[in-house]
Amino acid sequence: MKAAREFVGDMAEQISMPEVYVAIRQLLLNSDTTIEDFVEVLERDSMLSVRVMRMAKSQYFGFPRDCENLYQAISLIGLMQLHDLILGSLCMRTFAAVPEQVFNLKEFWRYCVQCGIAARTIGKHSNTASHHVFFTLGLLHEIGHAALFLKAPGKSLQALELSQLYNRDIAEVEREQLGFDYCQAGAELMQSWHLPPVYQQVAAFHLEPEKAEEQFQPAVGVVHLAHALCQDSNEGKHQHLVANCIKQNPLFKNLPANIDEMVSEEIKTNTDKVLGLLWPCCTQGPAVA
Repeated sequence: MKAAREFVGDMAEQISMPEVYVAIRQLLLNSDTTIEDFVEVLERDSMLSVRVMRMAKSQYFGFPRDCENLYQAISLIGLMQLHDLILGSLCMRTFAAVPEQVFNLKEFWRYCVQCGIAARTIGKHSNTASHHVFFTLGLLHEIGHAALFLKAPGKSLQALELSQLYNRDIAEVEREQLGFDYCQAGAELMQSWHLPPVYQQVAAFHLEPEKAEEQFQPAVGVVHLAHALCQDSNEGKHQHLVANCIKQNPLFKNLPANIDEMVSEEIKTNTDKVLGLLWPCCTQGPAVA
């Protein structure tokens, strides 16, 4: 992991999270803060304030009633889910400088949104305490790729082309080309941002969930399955994988056998709407998901 740590450390200024996120994290760590404190911080960032209002009105995220101001929006969303949702939007903003000529950033985030939707759908039907966090865990689990294409677009593009040409695992090729892979880079990035450990574990081990720390294996397992389903969205192709998950993992014992079809339908219905809520370059009007 040393090579990945040095890689992320060298680009710290390019990928530092905005001050508004740092302030939100500090408020979450202080038990004496009030909703008014969060409102005050969010009002410093007009773009983010608008997005929080739109998220609070979103049918996809399932909030029970309408809201008219930031105080009501935060009350509806809840503080921890507020953190998770703004984190996703701010990550998109942070990586907006990735060269478009080598990396289609919007398509990357579209795919990430689909992974978030898949993880949330799987989490909702699994034996987990809360399915809300899985959207952002799924959304950000491949964040390492954005870091690679921002700092080393040439080598990252070469690794991608080689993996496609020879039908090889992208992480394996990246380790050959760069000395580390996107999973390791993502985990180091999460650590540099001081995100909760579950984010680091998901980024590091979503390809090999058995290697995650025991307490984080349920979350990593959900994102692992979401990742597999989104790698190839053809309905019915993952029936064997789903059947094995249900059979072998107690987490998935209540998972519907047609979860791949359910995920596919959720992705078709909600991808563009949710991307519109989070994507910082989106110019669409106030419509909600």
